[in-house]
Amino acid sequence: MKAQVRSRILVRALIISASLPISRRERSLRQHILEGMKPASGAPRRHLPTSPFKPPPPAPPAERFSVNDQVTHDRYGLGVVIGVEDEVAVLVDFGSRQERITTPFNKLYKL
Repeated sequence: MKAQVRSRILVRALIISASLPISRRERSLRQHILEGMKPASGAPRRHLPTSPFKPPPPAPPAERFSVNDQVTHDRYGLGVVIGVEDEVAVLVDFGSRQERITTPFNKLYKL
């Protein structure tokens, strides 16, 4: 099924590009090929109740930070939390710079 759709897109792109000058033809062909491809969705797939596989484990809760917590970040190094925005983001002073880090705090750890 997907192969048929892709081949239709390629044929349509070739037909359209045959009538264009060569430089525009190459750009047009690339554009039509890329339009036919869908990007992967970032959303996790839902678990069906009839599935024989185990449901995925629930996501761990986001770590909570408070003002004056000492933290370390994989990219920025050691710092101190100077502000918390309703569990959405934290403002951290790393000495030479201040950074706003949003959830999930994958690279930020409390010391």
